[in-house]
Amino acid sequence: MAQNNRKSVNISGVKSFFCRENLPLISLILLVIFSVASIIVAAACFHINVVVACIMVILEAGLAACLNRIPIWVHGLVFIAQIVIGIMASQVPFMILMACIYVLAIVFLFIWANHE
Repeated sequence: MAQNNRKSVNISGVKSFFCRENLPLISLILLVIFSVASIIVAAACFHINVVVACIMVILEAGLAACLNRIPIWVHGLVFIAQIVIGIMASQVPFMILMACIYVLAIVFLFIWANHE
């Protein structure tokens, strides 16, 4: 019986973490996890130097922060430009990963700015 009570307390603690109040924190955690995974994939699968992959992740986050308050269609143009740059540099999968980091950073900044 005591174990059942402990289990219900743990489940309610997890449920309370996934609430609207913690949405910015959850989106930040997802952005960090995806960024680290992208760096690992870029190094292991695409043979990109780890330092270059880290710098690109930082540049994508910085670009998202600088372009935070612009219309949504401009973000679409930035996304397309990143894919075109990937085609020109023969690194399309890597630039698709970086464009996804840009999109996740924009989503995080939107959630953070509009949080109650």
